[in-house]
Amino acid sequence: MIAACVALLVAAPTPLRLADLLREAREKNPDLIAAQAYLRAATENVSPAGALDDPMLMVQLWNTPVDFSAVPVMVQLSQTIPLAGKRGARTDAARAEAAFAESDLAVKQRDIETALASAYFELFLADRTQEVDDELETILKVLLLSSESRVSSGKGEQSELLRAQASLVQLRSNRESALDHKRSSWARLASLLDRNPAGPAGPTMPPNVLGNLPDVATLQKHALQARPELAGARARIAGADAEARLAKASSVPDLGVFVAEMHTFRNPAGPSDFLFAGVQINLPIFGGSKNGPRVSSAQARIAAAVASERALRNRIVAEVAETHAHLVAEGHQIDLHHQLVPLARQALESAQSSYAAGRGDFAMALESARELRMHELELAMHLAAYEQRLAELQRAVGAELGLDESADIGHDERH
Repeated sequence: MIAACVALLVAAPTPLRLADLLREAREKNPDLIAAQAYLRAATENVSPAGALDDPMLMVQLWNTPVDFSAVPVMVQLSQTIPLAGKRGARTDAARAEAAFAESDLAVKQRDIETALASAYFELFLADRTQEVDDELETILKVLLLSSESRVSSGKGEQSELLRAQASLVQLRSNRESALDHKRSSWARLASLLDRNPAGPAGPTMPPNVLGNLPDVATLQKHALQARPELAGARARIAGADAEARLAKASSVPDLGVFVAEMHTFRNPAGPSDFLFAGVQINLPIFGGSKNGPRVSSAQARIAAAVASERALRNRIVAEVAETHAHLVAEGHQIDLHHQLVPLARQALESAQSSYAAGRGDFAMALESARELRMHELELAMHLAAYEQRLAELQRAVGAELGLDESADIGHDERH
């Protein structure tokens, strides 16, 4: 007996806690790992972007006409020095790209956390549906026994027995649908965690409603400061500005400096060493056809980036307001269903007692059982929707609002 209990405990899946799953996703999600690698790559590109080009070393053998009695050899070292702030502009462009990669990583993390919370609470809803259906099955079996007793005593109709049996069959159909939702939710959850979806899904934790949330204006103000998309938009503006500066600087020549030394072998009659030094510049004579359009293109990208940033701010303000309204509405629905469920349960108990005593109507008892199931499932749906809306609001605001705590406290059904 003890061995069987131990085996059962070992085989039971570990309960799923949202806080643990979020931590696991941050460590193992492949999309986040890829975004982290892109950020490292972009960060490493900042320093090389503004570095000088490598110096050029040239070795020349001068011997025309061919006469090996004297063999002059020249060694030249040259270096190009960009002017007009080209190096700084390149560095700023690379730094903007790294900032955008950082914001992209933060956006992906928020998106994955929101998707994970959605899948988790879909899984919770499937679990809760199974629990409600198990409870309803017990109730329907009691009604079935009562109807069999009444039919056998001649006090009931055969149709009552058939309706009770049909309700049990319908319940099994509902259970199959819940199992399908559970499998699909677990598959989405496992993919976000980089787990094998064939593994067992542990039980979920019932969520709770948060006591207080900041008002919409406070959340919108925080979102305009904390949303990583806005940081990415600002990085795009900075990158476009750096490209514009670089395009304008292209009309300024770059400076090239060189120094050389020539040594003549087998020349006892004269000097053997000669020193050369000089400068050179490129001639940007095609600036009208090349640099002009480049500058115009960069300025257009700045205007586009600024307009996109403004549009993004407007969308964020609207998103926070809309999601907050949905969240408040779900909280009200939960409060109402906390009142409806105990009333429906009392109505069912009364109908069951009356029917068993031969005073009540079977249809009333069956309808009361269905109403209880409906209100129980609606409560679970609103709880799941509340937590999903809370996850969406966290993403919209760009800050933690208590999703982990809400998911792990467990709700008091108050009935």
